[in-house]
Amino acid sequence: MPRINTQTRLIALLCVLVAAFGATYWSLRANQVHEAARMLANLRQERAKLLGNLLELTGESLKNFAGDYSYWDEMVKFVTTSDPAWGRANLEVSLATFHAHGAWVLRPDGSQVYGTVRELDPSFTRLPLPGAELAARLRERNFLHFYHNTMAGLLEVHCAPIQPTADSARTSPAQGWFVVARLWDEDHLRSIRNVLGGGVTLDLADAPAAAPAGEFDVRLLRPLDDWNGQRSAVLRADYEPQPLALLVQDNENDKILFLVFGGSMIACVAFGLSRWVLHPLRRLEQGMTLKSAEPLGELTREADIFGRLATLVKHSAEQRRSLEREVEERRRMETALRQSQEDLRASAHLRSRLARDLHDGVIQSIYAAGLGLEGMRSSLHSDPAAAEQRLNAAQASLNQTIREVRSFIQGLEPEESARPEFNQALQSLIATLQSLHPVDIQLKMELAPLRLTPREEVHALQIVREAVSNALRHGHARSIDVRFHESASGPEMIIRDNGRGFDPAQAHGRGGSGLANLSSRAAEIDATLDIRSSPGNGTGVTLRFAQR
Repeated sequence: MPRINTQTRLIALLCVLVAAFGATYWSLRANQVHEAARMLANLRQERAKLLGNLLELTGESLKNFAGDYSYWDEMVKFVTTSDPAWGRANLEVSLATFHAHGAWVLRPDGSQVYGTVRELDPSFTRLPLPGAELAARLRERNFLHFYHNTMAGLLEVHCAPIQPTADSARTSPAQGWFVVARLWDEDHLRSIRNVLGGGVTLDLADAPAAAPAGEFDVRLLRPLDDWNGQRSAVLRADYEPQPLALLVQDNENDKILFLVFGGSMIACVAFGLSRWVLHPLRRLEQGMTLKSAEPLGELTREADIFGRLATLVKHSAEQRRSLEREVEERRRMETALRQSQEDLRASAHLRSRLARDLHDGVIQSIYAAGLGLEGMRSSLHSDPAAAEQRLNAAQASLNQTIREVRSFIQGLEPEESARPEFNQALQSLIATLQSLHPVDIQLKMELAPLRLTPREEVHALQIVREAVSNALRHGHARSIDVRFHESASGPEMIIRDNGRGFDPAQAHGRGGSGLANLSSRAAEIDATLDIRSSPGNGTGVTLRFAQR
């Protein structure tokens, strides 16, 4: 993982500061927008409730006028008598009291009994509504409240059934219908406007309403329907919430002040970091990278922490140069010491190799010659010719041993060009051993020529000599088979004898090095050595060469 230098960390810290400032500004702005929206929604809800209450309150007088006068025995009687004097005395004078502009009395079938108006054209004394249709709708609902467009303007109408006073539940059939109305003129709209404290306009049902002028202006649209539920007009109430607008403006000023203050703080921090932190750090980094006090300049004379660090870097550079000279001297000494140790290890390896080769070659040859001479003693008088032949073989073996010892002393192995063919060398070894010992040694070469490398041939020859010598010395074998053949896994050598055998597990703990030498030679040529033996059943040695 790459290291992050201090300069990058400080820049990252500054970026985090900017990001935190931006997140704070965004959070503040979002909170202000949310608060303004919430206040606007509450204000709209309050204004809508106020408008509803106001309309209900202004219509309460009409409702009371229609409800009270229709629930009256005198009104029941008036439907029958149609006395104009009673109508003028009781209905006409009551219009101003209930802020109504017209009142009409209808029979059950919708025909008019009486009509009176105030501040309306005299033609409105005739009900400006289809009486039969209105009566049919009243028979369905009894009480109606609706709006109706006329030439004079919009009329708010309340209708109630005329019933006797004794019918407290008002469930008896209607004796007629009492209809009262109020004209929504400019005076009425002005009274609503004064209560709401905003603009109130009466729009036609199909007139498109313009959008509010301000972003936070509250616009309420109250539909005014006729008795069929069709739109007669729309009451539009506009309200400009000055406190909310002032609050939003204050919020905008706060955001600008926050941006100016935060930007100034970040700029000051950035300048301070660059001038008093990053610049000295870059000079210190250059000094440490170049391992020199030259980039430090006047920084070493400063009294702050960077000045002290610059002084330390300068001393460190001087000490580093001195240390590098000392390290170079120690490296030369270490190289010389390592070379000396490698020479010692090479010498120890050479001694180990010479000991193994002497054991496997020279000692075995001398021991074989000794056994041959010992066996010649018994035939010296009985068969002088055979004794002579075995004596010559022992002499030849000793001469060969002398040559090998001379080669070991000189630290050289026989040259490849001077080494005889592997088959010939193997047959010569078997012939020599057999001439020295009266045993049956069978050699079978079923291996194609050049299947073994020269190195494998050398070690295979020594393994044969060691294994056969062990069979003669320790196993007292009378018959030995040596076979080289090609197996499914590659070249293979098998040596079997009919000697006394031994326990391989116990043999590894003894002081001899014969088995260890066999394993070591097999390992050097990447071969696999398998020794199988048991007391009284002879010994089998299998050497499997590396696959080709």
